[in-house]
Amino acid sequence: MKLLVVSDVHGDLDALERAVDAEADADAVIFLGDGLREAENLQDMRPELKIYSVRGNCDYASFATPDGLAAFGGVLFYYTHGNLYNVKNELDTLADAARARGADAALYGHTHCAGCEERSGVVLFNPGALSRVQGRGSYGVVMVENGAPRFEHRRV
Repeated sequence: MKLLVVSDVHGDLDALERAVDAEADADAVIFLGDGLREAENLQDMRPELKIYSVRGNCDYASFATPDGLAAFGGVLFYYTHGNLYNVKNELDTLADAARARGADAALYGHTHCAGCEERSGVVLFNPGALSRVQGRGSYGVVMVENGAPRFEHRRV
């Protein structure tokens, strides 16, 4: 199973479309906020896509949920934008929240910095920012095989 993980689109629908095109065989897209309008536009243009999304701190007036929980290939993922967990300063609160929900991994954005590490038995994965706010954009791909996730960062 293949998941496309994107965050912080910030208006760059073109970059979002390029990422989706590059990973056309993805089974689902997990959108981590800050660009819900672009995620909605993408869903309208490509209704066959299964998109899981949460709101970010820049998704003003959105009633979308701030977090979600979904299982893919026997792996439970907790996903959120990250601003509610102060991820720009520390990751332990996010790891604790994911572990409390029984998640194997937490997917988050907000920092615009790609990263992957394990804390308290939970893998924390940030795809970076898809928009080119800070240079070349990035996104994530998660491959789940035999109940084990493999996390990768890719450039737009």
